Amino acid sequence: MRAVDLRVADGRAYIEVESFAPLTAHDPAFADELAAAVVEASDDDHVKAIVLRTTGPDFAPQAATGFPSAAEAPTTWHRAFAASTAVYQATCFAKKVVIAEVRGACHGAGTALLLCADLAVASEDAVFGSPFLDVPEANFVLAALTVRLNRAKSWLLRGTVHDAATAGRIGLVNRVVPDGQLRAEVVSMTAAVIGMPLDGMTMSKMLQQAVYDAHGVGREFDLADHYAIHRAAVGSGLTEESA
Repeated sequence: MRAVDLRVADGRAYIEVESFAPLTAHDPAFADELAAAVVEASDDDHVKAIVLRTTGPDFAPQAATGFPSAAEAPTTWHRAFAASTAVYQATCFAKKVVIAEVRGACHGAGTALLLCADLAVASEDAVFGSPFLDVPEANFVLAALTVRLNRAKSWLLRGTVHDAATAGRIGLVNRVVPDGQLRAEVVSMTAAVIGMPLDGMTMSKMLQQAVYDAHGVGREFDLADHYAIHRAAVGSGLTEESA
Protein backbone atom coordinates (compact mmCIF):
# COMPACT_ATOMS: atom_id res chain seq x y z
CA MET A 1 0.00 0.00 0.00
CA ARG A 2 1.38 3.41 -0.99
CA ALA A 3 1.95 5.88 1.83
CA VAL A 4 1.90 8.80 -0.65
CA ASP A 5 -0.98 9.34 -3.07
CA LEU A 6 -0.54 11.57 -6.13
CA ARG A 7 -3.40 12.70 -8.34
CA VAL A 8 -3.67 15.45 -10.94
CA ALA A 9 -6.76 17.54 -11.68
CA ASP A 10 -7.28 20.96 -13.30
CA GLY A 11 -3.60 21.87 -13.45
CA ARG A 12 -3.01 20.95 -9.83
CA ALA A 13 -1.16 17.95 -8.43
CA TYR A 14 -2.45 16.84 -5.04
CA ILE A 15 0.05 14.91 -2.94
CA GLU A 16 -1.82 13.34 -0.03
CA VAL A 17 -0.51 11.46 2.99
CA GLU A 18 -2.09 10.55 6.31
CA SER A 19 0.45 12.87 7.97
CA PHE A 20 4.02 13.99 7.44
CA ALA A 21 5.14 12.64 10.83
CA PRO A 22 7.17 9.81 9.19
CA LEU A 23 9.60 12.49 8.03
CA THR A 24 10.27 13.43 11.66
CA ALA A 25 10.86 9.74 12.37
CA HIS A 26 13.32 9.80 9.44
CA ASP A 27 11.60 6.98 7.56
CA PRO A 28 13.68 6.75 4.36
CA ALA A 29 11.04 4.80 2.40
CA PHE A 30 8.42 7.48 3.11
CA ALA A 31 10.87 10.28 2.26
CA ASP A 32 11.85 8.60 -1.02
CA GLU A 33 8.20 8.09 -2.01
CA LEU A 34 7.31 11.69 -1.19
CA ALA A 35 10.31 13.07 -3.10
CA ALA A 36 9.43 10.92 -6.11
CA ALA A 37 5.85 12.25 -6.07
CA VAL A 38 7.09 15.85 -5.95
CA VAL A 39 9.49 15.25 -8.85
CA GLU A 40 6.81 13.46 -10.91
CA ALA A 41 4.36 16.32 -10.39
CA SER A 42 7.04 18.91 -11.10
CA ASP A 43 7.92 17.22 -14.40
CA ASP A 44 4.28 16.98 -15.55
CA ASP A 45 3.55 19.69 -18.15
CA HIS A 46 -0.14 19.62 -17.18
CA VAL A 47 0.71 20.65 -13.61
CA LYS A 48 1.36 24.21 -12.46
CA ALA A 49 0.70 23.89 -8.72
CA ILE A 50 1.58 21.11 -6.27
CA VAL A 51 -0.53 20.85 -3.12
CA LEU A 52 0.83 19.05 -0.05
CA ARG A 53 -2.16 17.77 1.92
CA THR A 54 -2.95 15.37 4.76
CA THR A 55 -6.00 13.13 5.08
CA GLY A 56 -5.65 12.93 8.88
CA PRO A 57 -6.46 15.63 11.44
CA ASP A 58 -2.86 16.92 11.71
CA PHE A 59 -0.28 17.99 9.16
CA ALA A 60 2.55 16.59 11.29
CA PRO A 61 1.76 15.62 14.89
CA GLN A 62 4.59 15.38 17.38
CA ALA A 63 6.47 12.14 16.80
CA ALA A 64 9.54 10.36 18.09
CA THR A 65 12.60 11.51 16.19
CA GLY A 66 14.44 8.70 14.44
CA PHE A 67 17.98 10.00 14.30
CA PRO A 68 20.30 7.89 12.15
CA SER A 69 23.36 6.22 13.54
CA ALA A 70 26.73 7.77 12.71
CA ALA A 71 27.25 4.99 10.16
CA GLU A 72 23.86 5.52 8.48
CA ALA A 73 24.06 9.30 8.20
CA PRO A 74 26.36 9.46 5.13
CA THR A 75 24.51 6.64 3.32
CA THR A 76 20.82 5.75 3.72
CA TRP A 77 19.90 8.89 5.64
CA HIS A 78 21.87 11.14 3.28
CA ARG A 79 20.10 9.80 0.19
CA ALA A 80 16.62 10.33 1.59
CA PHE A 81 17.06 13.52 3.60
CA ALA A 82 20.19 15.47 2.65
CA ALA A 83 21.19 14.74 -0.96
CA SER A 84 20.44 17.15 -3.78
CA THR A 85 17.58 14.86 -4.85
CA ALA A 86 16.26 14.31 -1.32
CA VAL A 87 12.76 15.21 -0.18
CA TYR A 88 13.38 18.75 1.09
CA GLN A 89 15.57 19.83 -1.79
CA ALA A 90 13.09 18.34 -4.29
CA THR A 91 10.31 20.37 -2.68
CA CYS A 92 12.24 23.61 -2.22
CA PHE A 93 13.61 23.63 -5.77
CA ALA A 94 10.54 22.21 -7.54
CA LYS A 95 9.82 23.72 -10.95
CA LYS A 96 6.18 24.27 -10.03
CA VAL A 97 4.54 26.29 -7.25
CA VAL A 98 4.24 24.23 -4.04
CA ILE A 99 1.40 24.98 -1.61
CA ALA A 100 1.18 23.50 1.89
CA GLU A 101 -2.36 22.93 3.16
CA VAL A 102 -1.95 22.77 6.94
CA ARG A 103 -4.53 21.69 9.48
CA GLY A 104 -4.02 20.83 13.14
CA ALA A 105 -0.56 20.23 14.56
CA CYS A 106 2.52 20.95 12.47
CA HIS A 107 5.71 19.97 14.29
CA GLY A 108 9.20 18.73 13.46
CA ALA A 109 9.66 17.80 9.84
CA GLY A 110 6.19 19.10 9.01
CA THR A 111 7.38 22.64 9.69
CA ALA A 112 10.65 21.99 7.85
CA LEU A 113 8.60 20.89 4.83
CA LEU A 114 6.35 23.94 5.18
CA LEU A 115 9.40 26.20 4.89
CA CYS A 116 10.26 24.50 1.59
CA ALA A 117 6.83 25.31 0.13
CA ASP A 118 6.18 28.52 -1.80
CA LEU A 119 2.79 29.29 -0.26
CA ALA A 120 0.80 28.02 2.71
CA VAL A 121 -2.80 28.04 3.91
CA ALA A 122 -3.58 27.04 7.50
CA SER A 123 -6.72 26.22 9.43
CA GLU A 124 -7.50 28.37 12.45
CA ASP A 125 -6.67 25.51 14.82
CA ALA A 126 -3.18 24.94 13.36
CA VAL A 127 -0.09 25.21 15.57
CA PHE A 128 3.50 25.36 14.36
CA GLY A 129 6.42 23.98 16.34
CA SER A 130 10.07 24.78 15.69
CA PRO A 131 11.71 22.30 13.31
CA PHE A 132 15.19 22.95 14.68
CA LEU A 133 14.88 20.92 17.87
CA ASP A 134 14.37 17.55 16.17
CA VAL A 135 15.19 17.81 12.47
CA PRO A 136 18.87 18.15 11.41
CA GLU A 137 17.82 18.93 7.84
CA ALA A 138 15.67 21.93 8.86
CA ASN A 139 16.88 24.91 6.85
CA PHE A 140 17.60 27.98 8.97
CA VAL A 141 18.19 30.19 5.92
CA LEU A 142 14.69 29.42 4.64
CA ALA A 143 13.29 30.30 8.05
CA ALA A 144 15.17 33.62 8.08
CA LEU A 145 13.96 34.46 4.57
CA THR A 146 10.37 33.54 5.50
CA VAL A 147 9.84 35.12 8.93
CA ARG A 148 12.85 37.50 9.23
CA LEU A 149 16.14 36.80 10.93
CA ASN A 150 15.24 37.92 14.46
CA ARG A 151 12.16 35.68 14.56
CA ALA A 152 14.04 32.76 13.01
CA LYS A 153 16.75 33.07 15.68
CA SER A 154 14.13 33.07 18.43
CA TRP A 155 12.51 29.99 16.87
CA LEU A 156 15.87 28.24 16.72
CA LEU A 157 17.01 29.09 20.24
CA ARG A 158 13.73 29.07 22.16
CA GLY A 159 11.67 26.47 20.30
CA THR A 160 8.57 28.67 20.26
CA VAL A 161 5.24 27.15 19.19
CA HIS A 162 3.15 29.56 17.08
CA ASP A 163 -0.62 29.48 16.79
CA ALA A 164 -2.22 30.03 13.40
CA ALA A 165 -2.92 33.72 13.95
CA THR A 166 0.72 34.37 14.87
CA ALA A 167 1.94 32.28 11.93
CA GLY A 168 -0.16 34.44 9.62
CA ARG A 169 1.04 37.67 11.22
CA ILE A 170 4.76 36.83 10.90
CA GLY A 171 4.45 35.44 7.37
CA LEU A 172 5.00 31.77 8.09
CA VAL A 173 1.69 31.09 6.32
CA ASN A 174 -0.08 33.24 3.74
CA ARG A 175 -3.68 32.76 4.82
CA VAL A 176 -5.58 31.45 7.85
CA VAL A 177 -9.15 30.21 7.38
CA PRO A 178 -11.70 28.07 9.25
CA ASP A 179 -11.00 24.37 8.84
CA GLY A 180 -14.09 23.85 6.71
CA GLN A 181 -12.84 26.40 4.18
CA LEU A 182 -9.28 25.09 3.92
CA ARG A 183 -9.58 23.16 0.67
CA ALA A 184 -11.66 25.82 -1.05
CA GLU A 185 -9.06 28.43 -0.06
CA VAL A 186 -6.29 26.33 -1.62
CA VAL A 187 -8.24 26.13 -4.88
CA SER A 188 -8.70 29.90 -4.77
CA MET A 189 -5.03 30.53 -4.00
CA THR A 190 -3.85 28.33 -6.83
CA ALA A 191 -6.25 29.84 -9.38
CA ALA A 192 -3.83 32.65 -10.23
CA VAL A 193 -1.01 30.12 -10.63
CA ILE A 194 -3.11 27.99 -12.94
CA GLY A 195 -3.79 31.03 -15.09
CA MET A 196 -0.09 31.75 -15.68
CA PRO A 197 1.63 30.51 -18.84
CA LEU A 198 3.74 27.48 -18.04
CA ASP A 199 6.94 29.08 -19.32
CA GLY A 200 6.34 32.23 -17.29
CA MET A 201 5.67 30.29 -14.11
CA THR A 202 8.79 28.17 -14.60
CA MET A 203 10.88 31.29 -15.18
CA SER A 204 9.48 32.80 -11.98
CA LYS A 205 10.52 29.71 -10.04
CA MET A 206 13.99 29.85 -11.60
CA LEU A 207 14.37 33.47 -10.44
CA GLN A 208 13.27 32.44 -6.96
CA GLN A 209 15.83 29.65 -6.95
CA ALA A 210 18.53 32.13 -7.91
CA VAL A 211 17.63 34.17 -4.82
CA TYR A 212 17.82 31.01 -2.70
CA ASP A 213 21.24 30.23 -4.14
CA ALA A 214 22.49 33.75 -3.43
CA HIS A 215 21.40 33.48 0.21
CA GLY A 216 22.96 30.06 0.77
CA VAL A 217 19.84 27.87 1.03
CA GLY A 218 21.62 25.05 -0.79
CA ARG A 219 24.69 25.33 1.45
CA GLU A 220 22.48 25.08 4.52
CA PHE A 221 20.93 21.88 3.14
CA ASP A 222 24.46 20.56 2.58
CA LEU A 223 25.17 20.96 6.31
CA ALA A 224 22.38 18.53 7.23
CA ASP A 225 24.82 15.60 7.21
CA HIS A 226 27.05 17.42 9.69
CA TYR A 227 24.14 18.16 12.01
CA ALA A 228 22.86 14.57 11.78
CA ILE A 229 26.25 13.03 12.52
CA HIS A 230 26.67 15.35 15.51
CA ARG A 231 23.24 14.39 16.86
CA ALA A 232 24.06 10.70 16.35
CA ALA A 233 27.32 11.18 18.26
CA VAL A 234 25.54 12.99 21.08
CA GLY A 235 22.99 10.18 21.26
CA SER A 236 25.70 7.54 21.56
CA GLY A 237 27.84 9.60 23.94
CA LEU A 238 30.68 9.92 21.39
CA THR A 239 31.46 13.61 21.73
CA GLU A 240 34.65 15.55 22.31
CA GLU A 241 33.61 16.08 25.91
CA SER A 242 33.37 12.32 26.46
CA ALA A 243 36.57 11.47 24.62
